Amino acid sequence: MSDVERLAREMEVARNIQRDFLPESLPVARGVELEAALQPAREVSGDFYDAFVLPASGTIVVVVGDVCDKGVGAALFMALFRSLIRASADPVQGGAIQMIGGRRTIVRQYLESATPADLLTRVAGFTNDYIARLHGRTNMFATVFLGALDPGTGRLDYVNAGHEPALVIAPTGGIQELRPTGPALGLLPDREFKAGVVTLEPRDGFVAFTDGLVEARSPAGEAFGAQRLRDVLRANSTSAAGLVRGVLDTLQAFTESAEPHDDVTILAASLAP
Repeated sequence: MSDVERLAREMEVARNIQRDFLPESLPVARGVELEAALQPAREVSGDFYDAFVLPASGTIVVVVGDVCDKGVGAALFMALFRSLIRASADPVQGGAIQMIGGRRTIVRQYLESATPADLLTRVAGFTNDYIARLHGRTNMFATVFLGALDPGTGRLDYVNAGHEPALVIAPTGGIQELRPTGPALGLLPDREFKAGVVTLEPRDGFVAFTDGLVEARSPAGEAFGAQRLRDVLRANSTSAAGLVRGVLDTLQAFTESAEPHDDVTILAASLAP
């Protein structure tokens, strides 16, 4: 096997391993539809997304992240960021709770009684401090959107750590931006993260995405842009699947054969009427 073939094989293995870090399926909850997609610009990606249910409350946690830089280094840190967020957001299912005393502990009771806002700010702070303190010399960081959706009420608590504003799309066409509430994760330790909150009404849509979407270029060099994205979302807001498919189809038609310069990730949710 030549060096080129060996490298290609190793990249294929890395791509498959990284794919396993993404959820095999998205949570199913009555009245809520979820859809997501990730299109890497290279063999491996610095983008990631996740979605899982907290068993104690039924809250759906959604995550979209974008690690700085590209290539293998970004892919390695993508796996680290994703694992830190999942383990700290869901320590029982993620296995972390077993390391501090098993299933029935005061610590577990405290974690499960935390409000969604407390949960998200704790996750952001823990992940930020871990990266900044243990891996600060690498200068790697990630912008991340963290959300906690209550399927029963439509309440969405969120922490936006230096990420692109997520969007809430109303059936009337109005769009609300969920702007940053704190800095990117991993830059400096002991940073402050605040939580925001919004209520998704029936027939509302929600979209979180990475900047590779709005920064994608046409063959002529034009950026896809925020306004084009908003127009597509308004035209496809009836379902999460429609939002994702509408964006990806429009993006493909816009970029045509142009080589992608960044990963593109999108996660959408919609509430049934």
